[in-house]
Amino acid sequence: MSVEFAAPAGDNSFYTFEHDVTRIAPGELESVRARLAEALEERGFRVLNEAPLRGRRSARNNASTGCSNDILEYPATLDIGLKAVGTHSTRITFSYTINNVYAGYLTKGDRQTLNSEADALIALALARSLPSHCGNCGAEIGNSTRFCRQCGVPLSNPPLAEMEVVRLTANANASYKNLVTGAIFVALGLLFPLLIYVIKGDTMATYKLVKMLLLLPTLFCGGGLAFIVAGLLRMGRMIAPTPNTTAPTTAPRRGQAESVMELGKAPTTAALPPPPIQHPITEATTDLLAQEIKHNR
Repeated sequence: MSVEFAAPAGDNSFYTFEHDVTRIAPGELESVRARLAEALEERGFRVLNEAPLRGRRSARNNASTGCSNDILEYPATLDIGLKAVGTHSTRITFSYTINNVYAGYLTKGDRQTLNSEADALIALALARSLPSHCGNCGAEIGNSTRFCRQCGVPLSNPPLAEMEVVRLTANANASYKNLVTGAIFVALGLLFPLLIYVIKGDTMATYKLVKMLLLLPTLFCGGGLAFIVAGLLRMGRMIAPTPNTTAPTTAPRRGQAESVMELGKAPTTAALPPPPIQHPITEATTDLLAQEIKHNR
């Protein structure tokens, strides 16, 4: 379920949007409240109150001037309402208030981005309630433990699929709006001479007027190309694979045989001295007899 409202923020051209999302999550009400408070902080919100639960997020990047196409970069206040709907189920209502938005509407992509972030908050809250085990030795670990107490391997939480969905949705939405805005600006810049010609009806007069006002179509086309380039760059970052920075930097200690089997190499040994030369018994006996005869003489 999703509802949205828009209202002008004072006498300026900026708008304030309200968007509501309702979900059902497993767990008791108070337990869900505590885990959602931790999930809010992980998503960059400052928890202002816990009963009722409220968080606030400041503007980021170009959203401070109202020129961002990413709805998640704008300053937002999130009120979370909780209601028990069963023995182990809780209904969660996320009430977003997005401030200082220059456009007077929320696009479908903006609504999908906010919905995906609400799902990510629930996924983060539920992940904190699940038991965790070390991937190396299988020992059970706590939520705040950074190293396994059994084998000492550095621990890292696996990335949630919902977090990746938020990233992809927000970047795809911002890229699409950049490309559309750039195309509109370029079209206006190219259609400016045609519009002057339709109004004047004289080729020479249109040429002189366009030459005199050349700055206007240049600004439109230049701004449009800048939007298109920004959209393509953001799309490239979106589809680029995210580097795995959560992998442990040191491998656990294991036996030499297991390490050799994993690496597929033979164990290296130090150089040994050459073996002594073995002489036949008859040759050794002959040498001894010759030495004894020489000694008797």
